[in-house]
Amino acid sequence: MASNEAAARALELLHHPSLSQALNAFARPSHLKQAHAHLLVAGLARRLFTATRLLACAAVSALRDLRYAEAMFGGVRVPTFFMYNTMIRAFSECAGQDCLRGVAYYVRMLRNGVFPDNFTHPFVLRSCSLSSQLLVGRQVHTHVVKFGSGRDIYVVNNMLSMYSSCGEMGDARQLFDECSGLVDVVSWTSLVTGYVKAGDIDVARSYFDRMLRRNVVSWNAMISGYAQSGRISDARKLFDMMPERDASSWSAMISGYAQCKMCADALGLFKEMVGGGIVANEAAVVSAVSACAQLRAIEWGTWLHKYTVENGFAMNVILGTALVDMHGKCGNVEKAVKVFNLMPERNVCSWNSMIASLALNAHGKQALSLFWQMQRLGHTPNHITFTALLSGCSHSGLVKEGRQIFSLMTEKYQLEPWSEHYGSMVDLLGRAGLIREAVEFVKGMHIEPHPGLWGALVAACKIHGEIELGKQLGKHLIDLEPDHGGRYALLSDLFASIEQWDDVELVRNSFLQRKVLKTPGNSIIEL
Repeated sequence: MASNEAAARALELLHHPSLSQALNAFARPSHLKQAHAHLLVAGLARRLFTATRLLACAAVSALRDLRYAEAMFGGVRVPTFFMYNTMIRAFSECAGQDCLRGVAYYVRMLRNGVFPDNFTHPFVLRSCSLSSQLLVGRQVHTHVVKFGSGRDIYVVNNMLSMYSSCGEMGDARQLFDECSGLVDVVSWTSLVTGYVKAGDIDVARSYFDRMLRRNVVSWNAMISGYAQSGRISDARKLFDMMPERDASSWSAMISGYAQCKMCADALGLFKEMVGGGIVANEAAVVSAVSACAQLRAIEWGTWLHKYTVENGFAMNVILGTALVDMHGKCGNVEKAVKVFNLMPERNVCSWNSMIASLALNAHGKQALSLFWQMQRLGHTPNHITFTALLSGCSHSGLVKEGRQIFSLMTEKYQLEPWSEHYGSMVDLLGRAGLIREAVEFVKGMHIEPHPGLWGALVAACKIHGEIELGKQLGKHLIDLEPDHGGRYALLSDLFASIEQWDDVELVRNSFLQRKVLKTPGNSIIEL
């Protein structure tokens, strides 16, 4: 009985005069499908108003099921103007290339003699923006002119956004100038955002300064632009000048600090934001977690992880991967594993972060085990995966496994090794005392050996008593980098290890005669 009453209320709400109310008629996708089936059996689904509302619920409500919506649309013999608009709107809100299906519905609409209106073109233009389809966007622009909607500010703003998204700032500026008597704060913000994305930060600032009225989005766009271009002090000046801020404002500034390696400032600003009663958005949390990882600030990291739990953040790919990376770099492998296991979805970056966390903390065998699992589940490794694996093999002394991984990378996955991969292999062989094999490996490299490789071999020669080879490599290393103080120290230590003090003195005198500067030391201290 209660079920019948709920169904009756849902159908009543479906026919509500307000579309926004009608879109809330069903609580679950299954309820929508049941109602559709009931209306079909009763012969009521053919009623135009009912069919239109059902389609809207399937396409643009919170229950969105575009496959089902397309099936419903396909069952209509003569779709109405509103039905076409509904489908175009639905696909304009999709990610990736799926949004182009909205353009296909627009073309179908025109071919069937149904004319667009001021609501149609903004959706089509949005699809062009999301897919960076400049040519299609220009064609839609001609249709805007043809159908007389070129003086609608909503249409104009979407055209500006389309040109800006496609990097065509000349066209965007021309359109802006042609509509100078019509443009509003959204138009100005689109232009500022476009120039920021194009890297013309000073041009963006000139438009920002000319704005008679600014909103929070305008300020955020300019702050993000400065931060992304490395002009963090300019970003902070604007941030401090803002009349009001939202979570995105704080996020832009925190992200800017993290990207510029000013991690202590990023964390300090995050703390200030939270202390002011503002709930951080995901971008701010991820940036703060990244700052913790860079600083190896384990106490901050633990607090941030607790903050995400208390504030109900979903453990999605981006946040989960950041937390795994942070816990791994802070040495807390158990927490990294726990977060990784809780992630409902993972991508190659997630697997890389977990493998790197294990490798960094001397769990080489576990890193290899996870790598085989990654492959079994259909994830394709990339250069970063093999960088972490080879580093793990090196630190865990897994020579046989390291050789196998390097062969797998170059032969099965046909990835050209980076200098990091070669470096890890040389380090692996050197640590194991296989100095001669390491030298032959370096000679067979497809890129010019980095001096750091020779340095690693000299250090390995000292440890394993390959003194004569170490002398040769050490002298070669100084010839390669005569102004690097560390190279002299390396050869001097080698001579000192066998008490050849005359040679030690010769190296030090050469160092002084060439007036080589000492390499300054550094340390990381958790704040």
